[in-house]
Amino acid sequence: MPAHQKHFPWMSYYGNYQFFEQRMLEHGKVDEVRKSTPSLYDIVLTNGQVIRTFICECYAFDVAEFIEVRQELGEVNAVVISSNWCGYSPGVKRHCMGQKVGVYDIRGFMAAINRKEFWTYLTEDEKEMFEENGWI
Repeated sequence: MPAHQKHFPWMSYYGNYQFFEQRMLEHGKVDEVRKSTPSLYDIVLTNGQVIRTFICECYAFDVAEFIEVRQELGEVNAVVISSNWCGYSPGVKRHCMGQKVGVYDIRGFMAAINRKEFWTYLTEDEKEMFEENGWI
């Protein structure tokens, strides 16, 4: 469910993702940030890897929203929820990890891109929940 708009791509209330762009440009593993659309970025890492990243303010991002992202934009490698008031479900995190797609908040994405297999990154709370459910 979008936070600000009914229509895809569920843009930021302010109509931009400057905070995300600034954090990416400050990250030591990021070489370049290419904006393809208002909510789709190619994050080019210093090792040459490109992470096609969808960023949004979706109040409750779940598998249905992920499917819509893929229908609208094609393949993505990461989904970043850009608001402290918005989030994602454990189900979409697990679903996407199985497809080598990471789902994060900005802090989680910044940590994840330090890994070769960035989509496997879990916060401590996520690790605990995944272990409790037998998912890892």
